[in-house]
Amino acid sequence: MSHRVYLNASSCACAAGLTIEEIFETLLSGQSAISYQEGYVEGFSMPLGKIPYEGDFFDLLSENVKNILSLAPWLIPAETMVVVGSSVGGMCRAEKKFFRDGDCKNIAVEEFALRAIADEIVGKFGFKSALSFSTACTSSSVAIDFAYDLIHRGIMKSVVVIGADELSRSAVNGFDCLGIASHEATRPFDVERNGINVAEGIAVLALSSQKSEQCVEILGCGLSSDAYNITHPHPEGDGARAAMLQALEKAGLEPSMIDYINAHGTGTIANDEIESASIYAIFGSHPFVVSTKAVSGHTLGACGALEAAIGAMSILRNIIPPCVNLHTQIDSRLNHPLKPTPASINYVMSNAFGFGGGNAVIVLGRVNAD
Repeated sequence: MSHRVYLNASSCACAAGLTIEEIFETLLSGQSAISYQEGYVEGFSMPLGKIPYEGDFFDLLSENVKNILSLAPWLIPAETMVVVGSSVGGMCRAEKKFFRDGDCKNIAVEEFALRAIADEIVGKFGFKSALSFSTACTSSSVAIDFAYDLIHRGIMKSVVVIGADELSRSAVNGFDCLGIASHEATRPFDVERNGINVAEGIAVLALSSQKSEQCVEILGCGLSSDAYNITHPHPEGDGARAAMLQALEKAGLEPSMIDYINAHGTGTIANDEIESASIYAIFGSHPFVVSTKAVSGHTLGACGALEAAIGAMSILRNIIPPCVNLHTQIDSRLNHPLKPTPASINYVMSNAFGFGGGNAVIVLGRVNAD
């Protein structure tokens, strides 16, 4: 017997705010939360998405897990699995020790492993078990897909999904060396775009087979792999289209039924051009298309979960956030709103495309929209 899967609650933090409500209000304001930060690239101030929080990243993560348990009091940790999606795991914690001490003597392997986040949360809260995914920028979307399957197939009643990535020197310098880190505020889908603003983020989602009062339904997920290039998407967008079409098929929807696409929209030359063409090929000019990364920055492995929470807010509040820093569209046929746009929103698609050619797409729906 298959079960329906609901996103019952979200607890999030990123440069745009310390709650999903605050983040969504910042998105609606059209004000970028990107700020110039020292200490990540030697001798250079980089525009990054830094969470406005002075404490330890893992402490903030724990606060968000506590919050999700209060928002979903029916969650019993001992009976609930945690699925984590992260690009860097505990690397930042280890990186800080390395730059403090100048060597690796005081760094345990467990501290920088991918599973460091899961170990921390299971140890603090007593969850039943945990699994971690690291598939670059699709990490937490893949985690949602896995959690969806666990609940849909009746293996678990509830799953907590965590998307989390902390700003690290390694990540920032890596993107800068690849030539895709913008040295100014990112401009997704603009002809003058020149790269991403690396950012950090946390998104903790409560998924369950039971409804809550303020919930949306996860209707389907689509996964694909370009198998084309380690850093460059397929030039014809084959993998992106395949993932979007698969998600639509699993959700039982026609393209014309999607009201809003939260695009991956990184602001790089390759992604935005290919994603624009792929969206138009399937959906034409109908849905609203927005990249929220112009406000939050690119939260790497956390972006899928964070942007699923943003999509859920759009459904619950019936409003589309604007495209920020967009002056001249790559493709004028796409419907990029430039101001907050009230609309009746029943179905949202959230795209995540990553290094290695991975593509992950989530479709969310209003409960009882059918």
